[in-house]
Amino acid sequence: MAVDTKVVPMVHTEDITTLISDSGITRYRIIAKVFDIFVDSVPEPYWYFPKGIYVEKFDSVFNVEGSITADTAYRYYERQKLWRAIGNVKVVNFAGEKFETSELFWSEKEKRIYTDKFITVERKGQIHMGYGLESNQEVTNWHILNHSGTYDIPEDSIGAGQTNERTDIHQAEPVKQ
Repeated sequence: MAVDTKVVPMVHTEDITTLISDSGITRYRIIAKVFDIFVDSVPEPYWYFPKGIYVEKFDSVFNVEGSITADTAYRYYERQKLWRAIGNVKVVNFAGEKFETSELFWSEKEKRIYTDKFITVERKGQIHMGYGLESNQEVTNWHILNHSGTYDIPEDSIGAGQTNERTDIHQAEPVKQ
């Protein structure tokens, strides 16, 4: 009996922490409860993280430059080189700016991040809101496409109850050199 790989992944892993390197330098850490890889009998092979993902990006000496969390994620890796994060997507860049939306794309090919969904950005004591975002992949040069407003955050509420930590994904200790 043949297995339908559209339904069954070629690789299924649970409770993973993995490091990804580029040119011999560790650049990313991925933490996920479930990691599936679909290859055969699908139009384009992809990775699937159905129970959430947490990703950290490192500089060359393992300082965290940014992070992203999402309830679900896909990586279409052969032709598109495209990541799609869905549900409670939270990004923090190296400047500490916090981005929240329901869906976000990262095109490795185009080296850009974008969404057409509602987004909030917290920076320098203000929250910017609107629909759609375009950014470089480092999330350092970004703009909201349909800006709906900027609001000051009261001093006494900054940091209250906010965390960058996922409670439903195992957090690993920072990578040490």
